[in-house]
Amino acid sequence: MGRLRLTVVALTALLAAALPLPATAAPAPLEPAVVQAMLTERATTAPALTAQGRAAEVDVRRRDVTGGWVFGSAVLTAPAVEGAAPDSWLFLARRTARGWLVELDTGRGFAGLAARSPESVLSAGEKSTFAANARNAAAPTGLALPYPAGVAWTMIGGPHGWSGQPRPWSSVDLNGGDRRVLAGQSGRAYWMCRNGGHIRIIHDNGWTTEYYHLLDEIKPDGAPVKLGDYLGLTSTRIPCGGSAGSNHVHYAVKKGTAWTALNGLTIGGWTFREGTRAYSGYATHQTVRRNVGQALTNYGPDDPG
Repeated sequence: MGRLRLTVVALTALLAAALPLPATAAPAPLEPAVVQAMLTERATTAPALTAQGRAAEVDVRRRDVTGGWVFGSAVLTAPAVEGAAPDSWLFLARRTARGWLVELDTGRGFAGLAARSPESVLSAGEKSTFAANARNAAAPTGLALPYPAGVAWTMIGGPHGWSGQPRPWSSVDLNGGDRRVLAGQSGRAYWMCRNGGHIRIIHDNGWTTEYYHLLDEIKPDGAPVKLGDYLGLTSTRIPCGGSAGSNHVHYAVKKGTAWTALNGLTIGGWTFREGTRAYSGYATHQTVRRNVGQALTNYGPDDPG
């Protein structure tokens, strides 16, 4: 498995190395091409990134050397500020005569490139999941809360952004019970940060769930998981940056691969509503309302609330 952590100095140097090379030169390295794709996605530059104390990580998980295919994960670590969380992607790359073609899983070309990749890089099951996810989803979500059905955990942070204040407010912070964080629905799970703590599950119904601040987490690389499978424990870990003042799981949802507002979505039987500011808001189940600091019983994925 190839690994790279780009420092403040090395990041700019590697990006410079990604410029087109003469035909007689050695093939361009992969990592700068992946980093450039991330920076373009976030509309930022290497100096701006490093000025925030952030770094880039590129982890190669699988290679097909003969065909020039690579699959892996890539992260822009979060700054050490309240509410921040890392930007992370799965990526697929293919070496061409003009250099590396890189597709991030948020891009329109990812599913198409995945369909053409060899099974040594992406299994048939993964290709099927990516294709289904790319078709996007409609309500209901079919998602549960990330702890056992029938158990209540505290909503310590109401709807807020994946990285705190920025919209859409796709996330909630939850903690309680034995701290065991469970899969909110079946799908394929990926370990996103090199040092752990962050798991992504891509669901066949077009939704994606994200889990951050995990301790003693599993380390899946596209493995199928079922609803209620163990993922890790709540904690204050920030292996890819950010902050956490107390044990919790930062639980977030995407529609397809794009962050989507929780406002109006029903998960685990609770319909979430935004407040006037990030981390406020509430959730309702039938005639019951629960505010931040109160408990939400997980009614499972099929209860409409």
